[in-house]
Amino acid sequence: MGSLVQKLRGRTKSNLLLVLTMLLVFAVIFSILSFGNYFMNKNNCGDGNAAYDLSNINFDSGDSTYLNGKWELYPGRLILSDSGGELPAPELVDVPKDLSSVVKEAVQTENGGCSSYRCRLKNVKAQDHLTAYIPNIASAYRIYINGAIVTSSGIVSDDKDEVWTTSSHDSLPFLLEENEEYEMVVEISSKGNTGIYMPVALSNYSTGNIHENEVIALRYILCGIVLLCAVLFIILKYSVNRELYSLWLPTLSFVLALRILITNESFMVSQPLLFDLSFEDVSAFVFASTYIIKLISLIYITKCLNINVKDNIFVAFCVGFLAAAIGINYLPNSAINTYYYLILTLFSSIIDIFIINRLCIEICKKNEYAFLYLLSYLFIIIGIAVDTLYSSGILLVPLSVFMPVFFAAFVFITVIIHAKRIKKMHDYALGSKQLERELESANTAIMISQIQPHFLYNALNTIKSLIKRDPAKAERAVIDFSQYLRNNMDSLTKVDPIPISEELDHVKKYCSIEQLRFSDKLEIFYDIESVDFYVPVLSVQPIVENAIKHGVTKKPQGGSVSVSTYEDEKNYYICVEDDGVGFDVNGIKADNSKSHVGIENITKRFNSIMGAQVKIESEVGRGTKVTVELPKDKNVKTMQESLERISTESLIKEMNI
Repeated sequence: MGSLVQKLRGRTKSNLLLVLTMLLVFAVIFSILSFGNYFMNKNNCGDGNAAYDLSNINFDSGDSTYLNGKWELYPGRLILSDSGGELPAPELVDVPKDLSSVVKEAVQTENGGCSSYRCRLKNVKAQDHLTAYIPNIASAYRIYINGAIVTSSGIVSDDKDEVWTTSSHDSLPFLLEENEEYEMVVEISSKGNTGIYMPVALSNYSTGNIHENEVIALRYILCGIVLLCAVLFIILKYSVNRELYSLWLPTLSFVLALRILITNESFMVSQPLLFDLSFEDVSAFVFASTYIIKLISLIYITKCLNINVKDNIFVAFCVGFLAAAIGINYLPNSAINTYYYLILTLFSSIIDIFIINRLCIEICKKNEYAFLYLLSYLFIIIGIAVDTLYSSGILLVPLSVFMPVFFAAFVFITVIIHAKRIKKMHDYALGSKQLERELESANTAIMISQIQPHFLYNALNTIKSLIKRDPAKAERAVIDFSQYLRNNMDSLTKVDPIPISEELDHVKKYCSIEQLRFSDKLEIFYDIESVDFYVPVLSVQPIVENAIKHGVTKKPQGGSVSVSTYEDEKNYYICVEDDGVGFDVNGIKADNSKSHVGIENITKRFNSIMGAQVKIESEVGRGTKVTVELPKDKNVKTMQESLERISTESLIKEMNI
């Protein structure tokens, strides 16, 4: 009942943490959207009748403005490039448009084609040259001032099959007089969306170019940081420890870097390297990369934190999202692709909620790294969300570097996690050295414990009594006794495990001496099936000695001890069984006698060096059975191998990898 209550409390805490985290994410995104659009609308210099009064903008001091407000729209016409025919009466529309207006207009222009927008500029304060452009729009466009082209981007055509788009633009500097009124016309064409869903920018020519170059440089610097960390993660995996580092992390970093390279201003530089693909076509992959990033994050985080999620769930999400993202481009009405993309993005929030929920559970379980993983993933989803809103024209304020900065923050936190892991590796390395010294000390202590005065006295007395009665047997006893002592002395210098055959030879020397002492009251049986494995030095002989000293010889009529070895597919086994007096296994921890302390020490050595388990079964009056189970994959030949295994297993367990 208590454990159930504790589980319910833990679940309540994790659910509360999940709700608070999701509220935080929504609050951050909503705040950026609300304050950004409020700032843009607050600085609106339009008069509501397709005219813009720029008297408050000092372009010469580096100020810039966005012409967001009412424009005249001529759907389906390039009013300056194609002057044939009488122009219809324009309608006033918002630029940049809200999503519903963009879709409505695009549908009216039959899934793409062209449109024209016109406004008037007045009271311009600028002695220096100006420039005009539309940032980050996946459409081709041309901007005219009083009929003269000043900016072009991509290939503008009334035939949507000839349209080619780019994120860059070719701008000519132009001068505007303060007391004159100018007509600005934007001709735009696209395969799907002919609305101006990004604000038209007007700025000082030199300042605008400098700012644009600074943004490009910053994006590439951040991209370089992400790529560098991806390479470092690969180096860590293949040079430090293959088991401790996942390839999903550098894979995720490479996809994040690619997302930076193919979006916004970065595409100006990378487009020629991508076979001059249309910016409009690449935008489809940008949305698809959203799902790829989230899916890789799901796999990476669940693998790192040992969260059990079936692989078919990964496959199902991956196939479903990618098929949907690609299939959107083949739908009959591509004008509303943006709607579909946003719906898919919202649907992909299932992945976000799942990951955040699992991380919240791990945080409540006091997992050391769960909070850092949660924080790093929040940077990813907020960065993607803001970039999606910006690229869709829902967020008006230009935040093209927001996503790269947040992706770099994700990598920075991941580096912190790995730095903490490397520190632990160093600490475990020091601990391994200490463990090695402790094991050497334990070996020495066990060896010394085997050379006990009463055993030496009894053995020598037995040999003395045999000299006159049976000189041949006495000679054999002297040889066995001397080899027994030599093996004990040699163990002082032996740190590495030894073959089981060597340990069994030592057991036989000891047993032959004891059989001389106890004569027909002690029988020893051997059933050796497997000898192709290693054991710690002086590990089996003390178990046999315990069976004789504290089991069989305490019985008035004596008894027998059997030693056997065998194996199965996964383990080697050593079994020492006697039919002596036995003992209460449940009381072994409370018993501080030398026999039980000795067994406990041997158990620790087996477990530390070989990862072996020692199972003790005993019944008072019936005897004792000790079984040693040695995993084949952990049966090392040297202490160095053992220490490396211990260090690796400890790290994996500690780091939850």
